[in-house]
Amino acid sequence: MTGVEKARENAVRQALRYVGDGSIVGLGSGSTVLLIIRMLAELGFRVRVIPASYQSYLEAVRHRLETTSLHAYPRPDIYLDSFDQVDRLGNMVKGGGGAHLREKILCQASEYTVFIGDYSKKADHLNKPIPLEILPFALPNVLERVRLLGGVTRIRESTGKNGPLISDNGNILADADFGTIQDPQELESRLSQIAGLLASGLFVKSADKIIIGEENGQVTTQTFIRKT
Repeated sequence: MTGVEKARENAVRQALRYVGDGSIVGLGSGSTVLLIIRMLAELGFRVRVIPASYQSYLEAVRHRLETTSLHAYPRPDIYLDSFDQVDRLGNMVKGGGGAHLREKILCQASEYTVFIGDYSKKADHLNKPIPLEILPFALPNVLERVRLLGGVTRIRESTGKNGPLISDNGNILADADFGTIQDPQELESRLSQIAGLLASGLFVKSADKIIIGEENGQVTTQTFIRKT
């Protein structure tokens, strides 16, 4: 196990302390969430989970966790997810796996949110390209509006078929590079006003807790005031 993998596992163990027996748990997507699912099963948690992606759903089924939906439980007790990058104020870039629209929905719907990562994901300022989920009909409009905001957009290409990569919701996935982002809240607000841009991967004031496994084996927990 590498240092990063061990740090991530330490952070997940800490995060699971916030999960109560019988909880309804919203789950994001990605490698850290797959680890969360495995550990929920191995440690015998009796929970129902609402996965944000087919990847997470299939992994939950494989580990015999009971799955449910927002239709049955519109207010999950807790939402667990990871991030691609986090700054000192708790702003995050997410969506490398293309599930950020459903992740934002589950995050907003949940009573409490905990995001988990490792020391390699920390940054003073966000500078990773921002994932976008775009309604196909609106693609030209969205690309132009993002350009006017200073973003350079690349449409994700599928490796399993010809053409663009399509989300679980049937929309086009892209990434917009804004360089170093000085004001994530302002950029998120501007992006949210673009018709046809269904969700960006900027998560601003989305966490109640951010838990990071550090290189020295310690775990850092930060508390934030979440935007509801």
